[in-house]
Amino acid sequence: MIARKSTLIIITHLLNGLLGYIALKFIALYMEPWEYGVVGFAYGFVALFSFLSDLGFNAAHIKRVSEGRDLETCIATFAVTKLALAGLMASVVIGSLAVWKYVVGNSFETPYHESAVYILLASFLLLGVTRTMIFTFNARQEIAKSQLPHFVATLARVVATIVVAYLGWGALALAYTYLFGELFQFSLALFFFRNYSFGRPSADYFRDYLRFARPMALASAAYIIMTSMDKVFIQFFWGATQVGEYFAVFNLSHFVLLFVYAVGTLLFPAISEYHAINNIEGVRKLFLQSERYLSMIVFPLVVLLAALAEPVIHILISDQYLPAVQVLRILPFFVVLETLSLPYVSNLQGMNEPQKVRNRVIIMLILNITLNLVLIPQELEIIGLQCAGLGALGAAIATVVAYFVGLIYIKQVALKLIGIKGSGRIMWHVIAAALMGAIVLYTNNIMAIGRWYELLGIVVGGLLLYFVLLVVFREFTREDLDFFLYTLNIRELFRYLNEELRGR
Repeated sequence: MIARKSTLIIITHLLNGLLGYIALKFIALYMEPWEYGVVGFAYGFVALFSFLSDLGFNAAHIKRVSEGRDLETCIATFAVTKLALAGLMASVVIGSLAVWKYVVGNSFETPYHESAVYILLASFLLLGVTRTMIFTFNARQEIAKSQLPHFVATLARVVATIVVAYLGWGALALAYTYLFGELFQFSLALFFFRNYSFGRPSADYFRDYLRFARPMALASAAYIIMTSMDKVFIQFFWGATQVGEYFAVFNLSHFVLLFVYAVGTLLFPAISEYHAINNIEGVRKLFLQSERYLSMIVFPLVVLLAALAEPVIHILISDQYLPAVQVLRILPFFVVLETLSLPYVSNLQGMNEPQKVRNRVIIMLILNITLNLVLIPQELEIIGLQCAGLGALGAAIATVVAYFVGLIYIKQVALKLIGIKGSGRIMWHVIAAALMGAIVLYTNNIMAIGRWYELLGIVVGGLLLYFVLLVVFREFTREDLDFFLYTLNIRELFRYLNEELRGR
């Protein structure tokens, strides 16, 4: 059932990704990169503080509900906590803007930047409230109820984006599309939540949540800061145009990562449930299976994206974004590193070791910020230090290095603490993807790929070559094929979807 539910998440994320690409294409065709950069900066700035709406309580809620605690009390305690955290986040963001303007005395590059921040803040606050319901669905592994609101939100936002871009309404209207989408997500999630009951918030439950959330709070904050700071640094040192170029390429890379998070959504509560009943063999089996299949799927996608960076930007986005070609050749590899880390992270969380997850992210954050400051600017005037001046490319390098160090750390911790060691079979995925990537890169160098169908043909051919190589290496077997066919059975998928939405 985990495989089928993962498939539902993957299909939903695939549709979301395709819709997101359509929106990105319209933005690239009808808007200037600096306009997209305004929204990218505002998104990154607000996201810097979005950890305040989480502080580890999202993971704590999944953990406690999946362990079988009283659901009504959990929901009430979690809802009150999330409302308080939303208020905290709003206060800190508004206070930060006031300090920036009136105490430090700085201004934004354009008048649109500050307004876009307020619009994105409203979007994030509404999302935080919606997640009270979404994380309850995830904890109970009711995946259809958690995924459909997100899909509807994306659909609404993309339709609004197409209208805004085509009619040339500008950066602020583009920012409003995020809030528009969140209104749809909140409404549908509330509809699915109608049969749930609220109990009374419990101080004892809150303290129990807090014990698990405390180490996760720092991890959540560090992760969000790490994944948002690069856009803020690029804006500060280089301006909105380069932020727009980087943000577009980042979204292409992040699309692949959605497959990984699809499995992670289910892996954590499943491991937590197994751990609660001391089913260690079940935990081990889930770990090995998720690690192997995630690696098998993600490696070829990332290699293809990097090898075909120039035609991907030329065909799928716009020539205005070609300065980001080198970024796209490096940045996607952070997805592979995050993919290989996810099973270890889910195991440590599910087995009540959140402090180790926290340590990993803190190490990554310190390294990432340090490298960003060295690689992005041309000079740090405040201390008179000459830097690499790589701009967005420096941000990509910093991200990949940080995720690599994070993977090494989490593997060593998991081996020492819970005796889990990754499968050596993943090396065959590396070899097959590298061989396939070399052939695709050579093909790209000797022929001009200028049409979408040419790009599609190269991608399909590369994927076929990759899996043929796995068959030759005896790493892809009939059993694996049967697993994928079972997982992708559309009839069974719709049957599951119908049963869950009907409450069976």
